[in-house]
Amino acid sequence: MTILIVEDDAIAASYLEQMLTEGGFHVIANVESGKEAITVAKHKKPDLILMDIMLKDAISGIDAAQNIHHFNKEIKIIFLTAYAEENMIDEAIKSDAYGYFLKPYNKSEILANLKILQAQKKLQNVANASVIKLIHPYHYNLEYQQLYCNNQEVHLSKNERKIMDYFCHNTHKVLPFDKLIDHLWDEHKDQDNLRSLIRRIRKKTTYNLIVNINKMGYKIALEV
Repeated sequence: MTILIVEDDAIAASYLEQMLTEGGFHVIANVESGKEAITVAKHKKPDLILMDIMLKDAISGIDAAQNIHHFNKEIKIIFLTAYAEENMIDEAIKSDAYGYFLKPYNKSEILANLKILQAQKKLQNVANASVIKLIHPYHYNLEYQQLYCNNQEVHLSKNERKIMDYFCHNTHKVLPFDKLIDHLWDEHKDQDNLRSLIRRIRKKTTYNLIVNINKMGYKIALEV
């Protein structure tokens, strides 16, 4: 997990970086202003930013966080603050903060929370690897062999599921008609059987989900 530190106190910043490095985390940069935080976040795309709320330049940590989430909502931001005032926490929540750490820093608390976040990220990466994004609003989960439309499962028959799974394991290929038939049926079937199956899937979804490549075969339509 890559981490950006935004802290205008040089001693505190150095302590944080040493703590995180010793804890096995990768600090990609250590900056002291909101402007620098925005620039580094755009170019290096850290997994997490530890952001001091009170910074010395004209851009506060909260302002910088809102700016960063405007162009990248995937970056987690944890605020660093010496104050736990209710109005400040409310502002932090509005900027979609993941959490906050109070100063002076508690090493064991910080490392424990970051290890939890790191474990969650690994699980999310595994989940994302199983999801094939098809044309909007469809996606297919390879692990569970399920097709979804706007997160609602599209119920498929055995052969409908079988052919969708085959398409989604070969997303960038045109699958020839005879290869699809051989994959679906043990006994001989002709292209009429295949076309009938494709029609049933299109009726449940949309015509454009499965693309007919003239005289060659079919392929699945992916997110643009």
